[in-house]
Amino acid sequence: MAQLGYGFAVLVVACGLGSSMALAADMAMKAPVKAVPYAPSPSWTGLYVGGHLGGGWVDETATFVSSTSINLIDPLGTSYPIDHSGFLGGVQAGYNYQIQNWVIGIAGDFSWTSAKVDTVTASLLVPGAQVHTQAKTDWYATATGRVGYAFGNLLAYGKGGAAWIHSVHGGFADFGAAGIVPFSDVTTTRAGWTVGVGLEWAFAPHWSVFGEYNYMDFGTRTYTFTNLADGGSTSNFDVKTSVSLVKAGVNYRF
Repeated sequence: MAQLGYGFAVLVVACGLGSSMALAADMAMKAPVKAVPYAPSPSWTGLYVGGHLGGGWVDETATFVSSTSINLIDPLGTSYPIDHSGFLGGVQAGYNYQIQNWVIGIAGDFSWTSAKVDTVTASLLVPGAQVHTQAKTDWYATATGRVGYAFGNLLAYGKGGAAWIHSVHGGFADFGAAGIVPFSDVTTTRAGWTVGVGLEWAFAPHWSVFGEYNYMDFGTRTYTFTNLADGGSTSNFDVKTSVSLVKAGVNYRF
């Protein structure tokens, strides 16, 4: 009986050793777990070019300040709102340099626009007559510095610098049955300043998309219009102009 118990114990120990050896062999046969490669954040340093689309809103007022004509349709000091808006599209280019999470750079852009208006106001001095005040903006351009902070592949930035606007202003007085008095057009390129904010997302190694808002201010400038019906009398208007732009676009980063 004692011999039987002793043999049973030896069998249990042998089975346990066999199981342990099999488990150890099985563990040795398993492939090692591979480490997941770390994807570094993209660098924003470098040159980029791209294109954009959006909309522009021109906040503009023309104030009648002087005239050489004695036949006035409105008194001096009369203001005419000539706000206008339209779609825009254009191109941009720039260079960024990243220092840890901070990104500094320079940028320039050019946008063509369809913004135009023809406002009609009733004359304050001549019953039944109307004043047509016309404005058309052809393009905007900016040259700015940029400062941003990178959250990996997301860049939040602000910008500021110089701005330009090219526009055409004109109009005519409509006296109904008495006829129309046209005025000459005035074509100008004005300089001003701009500030803006935006977000840019690098969705691929060389590609990014962005959205931004820009405010542009061009102050007040005096325009002289010639009366084309009476042989040369002139009228002066102070035109105050500011612009808001919303743009979305894509950049290719070299």
